[in-house]
Amino acid sequence: MEEKTFKIGLGGYKILQAPNMTKTQMMSYLVTTPNGELVVIDGGWREDTEYLVEKIHELGSVVSIWIITHMHHDHYLALVDILEKPDLKGITIKKLCYNFPPSDWVYNAEPQFTENNKLIYDLLPEVQNITQILHEEDKINIDGMIIDILKDPSDYNDYDPAYTGGSTVNDTSIVFKLIFPTGKTALFLGDLGFRAGQRLAERFGNELKSDIVQMAHHGQNGAGEDVYKLVKPDLCMWTAPMWLYENNMWHYDNEEFENKFNSHHFKTVTVRGWMDKLGVKMHAVEGEGPAWVE
Repeated sequence: MEEKTFKIGLGGYKILQAPNMTKTQMMSYLVTTPNGELVVIDGGWREDTEYLVEKIHELGSVVSIWIITHMHHDHYLALVDILEKPDLKGITIKKLCYNFPPSDWVYNAEPQFTENNKLIYDLLPEVQNITQILHEEDKINIDGMIIDILKDPSDYNDYDPAYTGGSTVNDTSIVFKLIFPTGKTALFLGDLGFRAGQRLAERFGNELKSDIVQMAHHGQNGAGEDVYKLVKPDLCMWTAPMWLYENNMWHYDNEEFENKFNSHHFKTVTVRGWMDKLGVKMHAVEGEGPAWVE
């Protein structure tokens, strides 16, 4: 699989945006440091596990920190697939980091996902010796790279599950910034929704400025334009297959759908327009294959 590389000046640190192994959107990142430390962010579906495990082994088989951004299965099922195996597929995970709302709240907010969500809630007590609950203002140093936690889901009760403008669970995403010794930064928004995005913008303002941004909720129906105006990125990372990136379902099923750009109901093309207005020239798109940022 051909890999793209985007040069941004991370000084020996690298971010790999993994490609989707199914037709469906997911989120999976591997961050490497000059001295061989490895950070994994989310991981994707079970079907994404093989690629992810292969890359982890290529990079030394040891994960220093594995971060799960929020309680949605297109982000955590690859991790579940690994944790279910007695030998963790040959991987060592030193620290598993997360912060989820209480299970009862999540089950009530999105009962349709309870079966999958129960898998990870049930697994967490079995790995509590390696878990760390992330909190706002935590700063974790990994080989000189700082993981700065900006938002945790402690405000989950502020989000009404009856809200129809997006997923309530998305608003409980952990938001964090990677700060590299070169001064470059990468902002990870997870699946952050509009409401939580507005709150983030009001709280941090220009402090959100980052060289790299992981686009919220796969690049559509997530954080609003106000957030990105504050971020002012040079590079956008889109966790979106091509059908989602182009809002063209022909890429998903070329027999059922007409090949027509921006013909479905997703808002990705609108968000791409926001980035055009900001003058962003570099875009790493999940559907185009693996992308290294360095």
